[in-house]
Amino acid sequence: MTLKASISEMAVSNRLSQARSRVKTADIAFAQISDIGPEDVAALKEATERQGLLVVMRCPKPGAVAFQGVFPAKRAVDGYDSKGSVVKSGESGLGVHPERRNFFVSDYDMMSLWATAGGGRYRKLFASALTPTSRSWSRQAMDAVRLLNMALQSKLQHGAQDDYTPPSGKTHPGVSPYTRFAAFREGEATYLRSMGECKAYYGRWNLYWPYNDAGEFLEAAKP
Repeated sequence: MTLKASISEMAVSNRLSQARSRVKTADIAFAQISDIGPEDVAALKEATERQGLLVVMRCPKPGAVAFQGVFPAKRAVDGYDSKGSVVKSGESGLGVHPERRNFFVSDYDMMSLWATAGGGRYRKLFASALTPTSRSWSRQAMDAVRLLNMALQSKLQHGAQDDYTPPSGKTHPGVSPYTRFAAFREGEATYLRSMGECKAYYGRWNLYWPYNDAGEFLEAAKP
């Protein structure tokens, strides 16, 4: 039987192969399952260990690892056209704006940000979107994300989803049962294959989980 590789599969293979001289094998393996760029996996592990952080992120679309660090991460302005219609990246995580024609790759969506409080405990660093009904970023959160972005090829584009309280008339994106996540805890990377695994991870480290069993947003944590 002849096996056939798709263009997307070949792009992923080439991207990971090119990174082998720059990052560890374990980081490449994590990049392959999480679709976070291999250099960014290494950077997140190093930065969270150095800063004493725990960062939980929603993984990009499957196949997006082929383009992390090659094209800019999707920005807020890339998400809509001039008529207000939603613009999405394709199945491989690569998208193009229909009007500006700029290419972008599925970005890293930060779910929550925490600082070590010692003894396996963590303190939330609020990093919510700056809307009239939501909390602003703490100074430590701003400093932490700034330092993370200095090391990342695909930058963090916005605040933490867990901390976002939508304004009147807007809805919270929530999570779905099949959403994939990646957690970086003081140099350790953990792949979480579903909402259930992410919720269990939050429970393991006593982190506040703001969603119900259907993945609908309930309420942001109190500062």
